Formats: sequence, structure tokens, C-alpha cells
Amino acid sequence: MVGAYDFRPFETVAAIGGGRGYLLRAVLDAAPDAAGILFELPQVVASLGEPHPRMTAVAGDFFVDPLPAADAYVLMEVLHDRPDAECVAILSAIRRAARRAATVLVVESVVCDERAPAKLAALFARTGFATRQVISTAGPLRIVEACAVNPARGVQGRGAVCE
Repeated sequence: MVGAYDFRPFETVAAIGGGRGYLLRAVLDAAPDAAGILFELPQVVASLGEPHPRMTAVAGDFFVDPLPAADAYVLMEVLHDRPDAECVAILSAIRRAARRAATVLVVESVVCDERAPAKLAALFARTGFATRQVISTAGPLRIVEACAVNPARGVQGRGAVCE
């Protein structure tokens, strides 16, 4: 996944529900100027080993606790098996915490028939984001990139205007 997406423009990358932080560590190795925030349940954070030097672990529940502010948010295999209401709750929590012009990267096994990206696009639209692109990786996962939208700027072309 890291080879398919350039994380270098971001100052802070937050992995929401990021497990033990393996993906975030790879992102930080590929983006040497970025800081990382691993947001995960308290029991997972308590079991983490040696952290990456630029990674901060934050314990919490994304349905209850405020999320950290970041420029980019990565959700790897977090949304795929959840009901829409839970997906909306997670994405809304990200939108509340997100810095202006934030990017959301949903990393999932997205099928080629466009149903999954269309479903994500609808979830993004309900939560203050707009789909930018779907990126293939070397493996079975795809990256669906979305940007925070500025509702005051209205709609431009097919989608909302990114901040």
C-alpha cells in the first residue's frame, strides 16, 4: 500500500483502528517528515511493543472518544464489515477532528464493479468528505481517497469542492 500512495505531503497521519501499527510504521518510514498517531482500543495500545520514534499511541474508542487532529486519516479494513450507521459515526468523528483540507484513505478490498466505491462515496457525502480517486495497489487492497469538503463553497462539477 505504501508504494501506491505518497504520504510525504502530510505532517500528521492518523491510523484510526490501526491495530498494532504495522501500516503506520511503514507509512512513517516512507514519509520521513511525518508524525504518526495510532488510535486504537486501550487494550491494544497497552500491548504495543517498542513504538516508532515518530509515532504516538492514543487509546480510545472511535464511537465514544474524540479522535486526534491530523492531515491524513487511514482506515485499513475498518469499514468493510460495519453497518452504514457505524461507518457514518466513524467518518463523522474523523470530520470533527480533521484539520482543514484533510484527506481520508479507506484501504479495503474494493471490488471492480464500482458498487463499493459508490457506497463509500455516499458515506463520504453524508459526513463532509468527497471521493477523489480509487487507487490500485500491488495486492488485493485498494485505496479510496477522499478529501474534506467546504460546504460553504457549494458543488463544483460532479462533486463537492475540497477545502
